[in-house]
Amino acid sequence: MRNHVSQVPAAMNESPDRRAGLPARVGALAFFVLLSIVVTWPLTIHLFSRVPGWYVADNYEYVWKLWWFKHALVDLGTNPLVAPDILYPSGFALAHAEITPLHTIFGLPITLLLGEIASYNIFALASFVLAGWATFLILFRWTGRVAPSLLAGILFTLNPYHVVRYGGILPLMAIQGLPIFLLGVEGWIASRRLRWIALAGLGYGLCAWASIYYAFGMLLLGPIYIGARLGRLPFHRLDRRTLLQLGYLGLLVLVCVVPVVLPYLQLGSAIDLRIPLQETDFWSASPTDYILPSGIHPIWGSWVLGTLLGVPADFPQVGLEFVLGTGFVSLLFAFYGARQSPGGQRAPLVVFTLIAFILSLGTRLHIGRHPLILPAPESLVAAFNRAMNSLGAWLPAHEAYQPLAENGLTLPLPALLLRWLIPPLTGMRAWNRFAAFFSLGLSLLAGLGMAAWSDTELRQKASGASPRRREIAAGIVVIALAVFELVPRAIPLQVVGPRPIDGWLARQAVKGSIMELPLTSALSAPQMLYTRYHGWPIAFAYGTYLPYWYREQFPELERCPEEKCLDRLRSWDVTYILLNLADTPAGPALERLLDLSGDLVRTTRVGDYVVYRLLE
Repeated sequence: MRNHVSQVPAAMNESPDRRAGLPARVGALAFFVLLSIVVTWPLTIHLFSRVPGWYVADNYEYVWKLWWFKHALVDLGTNPLVAPDILYPSGFALAHAEITPLHTIFGLPITLLLGEIASYNIFALASFVLAGWATFLILFRWTGRVAPSLLAGILFTLNPYHVVRYGGILPLMAIQGLPIFLLGVEGWIASRRLRWIALAGLGYGLCAWASIYYAFGMLLLGPIYIGARLGRLPFHRLDRRTLLQLGYLGLLVLVCVVPVVLPYLQLGSAIDLRIPLQETDFWSASPTDYILPSGIHPIWGSWVLGTLLGVPADFPQVGLEFVLGTGFVSLLFAFYGARQSPGGQRAPLVVFTLIAFILSLGTRLHIGRHPLILPAPESLVAAFNRAMNSLGAWLPAHEAYQPLAENGLTLPLPALLLRWLIPPLTGMRAWNRFAAFFSLGLSLLAGLGMAAWSDTELRQKASGASPRRREIAAGIVVIALAVFELVPRAIPLQVVGPRPIDGWLARQAVKGSIMELPLTSALSAPQMLYTRYHGWPIAFAYGTYLPYWYREQFPELERCPEEKCLDRLRSWDVTYILLNLADTPAGPALERLLDLSGDLVRTTRVGDYVVYRLLE
């Protein structure tokens, strides 16, 4: 480490900005608080009634989870990891999706005090503030410069990956654990004090308690970064004290990750949590996703989303998943930083960022939403596919490559090998979520790049008082351009409340359970929240893994109102079937079939829902 420090020019270590110290850090915190309020406006004046969301979707699911944990633990005194009246009669294990204990368990005091809607929104706002500020603190520790540090924080907290997930996915918007972990690592590298190990452990805890994606991602990338940062790979070359302190960090990681993983292991022992390979392949990022302008920008966003991302116009919500463009300011300064930054942070950051980028590309290389297919003789293609099938069958996951076979050669990527080597990773659906780690690495490289550019171009090539003024002016211009490039369009706020059909159900004296059709409507994220309003058990649910398992387990539900379907519903004590006519075209087509069934009595219509009574 001493060698690395000695290589940093005096201008980067003795900048006047470093002497600002605490005021600079406090000022940066205030800046990111203000930035978060402006970017998310008018959320702060609807804190208790609405939640951010491009659509009514996963946001409702996580509002329900916040409420359910409070209701189960405080009101019912029951296990909150299972909701017995959802997926009735077997009950719904929350491990079918993200449990997100950061919000549900550690956020319980906020939920108790202010309610689940305000709790959701406070966590959403905090993700902007903490992600930006922690990234600022890393760069400020490295450079002592305010402008490059602000740039890095802005680039990370406003990166489209984060903003898109702010609009509806509570666990994935919680990216603040990533820079907090690296901040702890950097503090420990500089001082070898255990308090920084504790901060790194807290950062990992925030990752693991937010999302299983971030738990695995940092478990993989964290040791690589630390090893590269110390310049000691493999770790057995380190001195005893360093190894002991790293052991403490490993213990903290273990304490954080085991309680998170256990519910998934328990559920996995009962049902198959495997995500189909072709489904995982679809949720792979493309290199082009990162160089496109932001698809949520108020000026050009709609054009990018509808024209360049390659997602069918019928599924704009899917397109948002691939809005990953980090902006040209970020790319330019990151490239400069990767080549010109003189500090010892550069190479480890490049490794961290490059690995995250490759993993985000998923199981095979795509260009846009289509796999890259190289023309080749038929015999060569057949041999390649056979070899990949044999490799997949031989490795621990025992999975065929056949679902990805094409009439040409494809380019498998490391994520596929990891999936086959570590069988639990067959449950990882969206490798594009490694974009969070890529965005952090790129933002830090961009901050280093701006500091190096400032030294090289603005200080060394000028004299007198003008370099300082030029540096300040350039910093303002660069930061303004970065904000302009990444600022999102107004993110809709969704009112949280019951549907008209929920009120009708709540007034019914007859009880049993309910089923909703078609299945695309039933197996959707908001359904759990609606149970809070109508109070009926439901024979369906939603979760990352559940739709695949549910359709495979109960194929007869695709053929209602045939006898096997209705018999299945009777076994679940279903009283009412709700037909969602807004689920087009399936809803109206299914209405005609249900009307003709002698086992169903059309009872009423409430809004877009037709209610049928199932005869015994």
